[in-house]
Amino acid sequence: MRTPWRLVTGHLRTHWLRSGLTMLAMSLALFLFCFVVSVVTSLDQAITSAAANRLIVQSAVSLFVNLPLDYQAKIEGVPGVADVSKMQWFGGYHKDEGNFFAQFAVDHDQFFDMYARDMTIAEGPGQTTGPAARQAALTAFSADRRACIIGPGLVHDFGWKVGDTVPITARIFTKDDGSAWDFLVVGIYEPTKSNVDDRTLWFRYDYLRETLIAEGRARELGTGVYVVNVAPDSNPAQVNEQIDALFSHGPQRTKTTTEAAFQTFFVGMLGNVPAFMGSIGGAIVFAVLFSVVNTMLMAGRQRRNEQGILKALGFPARTIAHLLIAEALFLSFLGGATGVVVAKVLEDPLRDLMGGNLPNYHVALSTIGLGLLVSLVVGIVAGLGPAMSAMRLAPSEALGSEG
Repeated sequence: MRTPWRLVTGHLRTHWLRSGLTMLAMSLALFLFCFVVSVVTSLDQAITSAAANRLIVQSAVSLFVNLPLDYQAKIEGVPGVADVSKMQWFGGYHKDEGNFFAQFAVDHDQFFDMYARDMTIAEGPGQTTGPAARQAALTAFSADRRACIIGPGLVHDFGWKVGDTVPITARIFTKDDGSAWDFLVVGIYEPTKSNVDDRTLWFRYDYLRETLIAEGRARELGTGVYVVNVAPDSNPAQVNEQIDALFSHGPQRTKTTTEAAFQTFFVGMLGNVPAFMGSIGGAIVFAVLFSVVNTMLMAGRQRRNEQGILKALGFPARTIAHLLIAEALFLSFLGGATGVVVAKVLEDPLRDLMGGNLPNYHVALSTIGLGLLVSLVVGIVAGLGPAMSAMRLAPSEALGSEG
């Protein structure tokens, strides 16, 4: 005897409002679930994708205390150090204070070589990349002290392109006359790892140095951090210790960490985000489970007469249970899958909305799979209660019910 599967779709159509609201609730819940899980995975990926052979040297007092410029030559002399570049936070904005994004002054002759595996460089987003395009952009970067290389996020936000002159008003390194700093866009970089923000403007440190010296402000010169690439045959942990030991007696003590630890520090500034977001995700699943369970309990009570008829016709109890579980699975999975798809479709808009707070936000395939799995589990659990109740129901009792 065949299972009357048409009863499932028939019931859903009959109670279309309840079915629609349940699927809508499931869609919203799975969208939020995928969002909070994606926030956690994006934060984790920014840490795990950091280069294992890269160190960040900062002041032991605070990240906001600059290190002396003569430290660079001393760090370069430490055994195992391959390359060193200054990285100075600029802290400006474009025209309006709301147009805030990251700007860093770096050593133009080595910084991008140090990050060759972390980003590609071309003359525009989507254009040909490769050794020739990269070299053309870096040659232009070396030819003009006002040159800068920007990320695709800034191209999207402001429509900038190679050849544009970009005015940035400084908050820290303000000019004596109050005018903006002008930067010439010579290249567009594309991150290949999550540890690189796609909304950053990289410019030449010597432009910053020469301007401050010309204004008689050489005392302000320094750098927030030194980025160090460790040679392939050297132990980063040993190089780390040697750098800090070199400056243990000052004049400015250093705190050297791996790039991953440096990324973790910034994540830690947000608090225990993974635990907080995880608790939110759990609460969402718990709440939507009750919603679907309530829907299925109502459906089970309304179909007691039908269940009695099916049993009287000879359908086994497990068939009736399968129908109820199938209905719950249909509601849960269709609604959940819709929420997962919406989360993936809104990936780019949400990343733009969060801006520099979470520039590498993305919905991973593992998150999509987890969302679909949650939908299935919720459907099965929600259908088990009314299914077990229907299996225990005697035909005479069911036929006598007012349903």
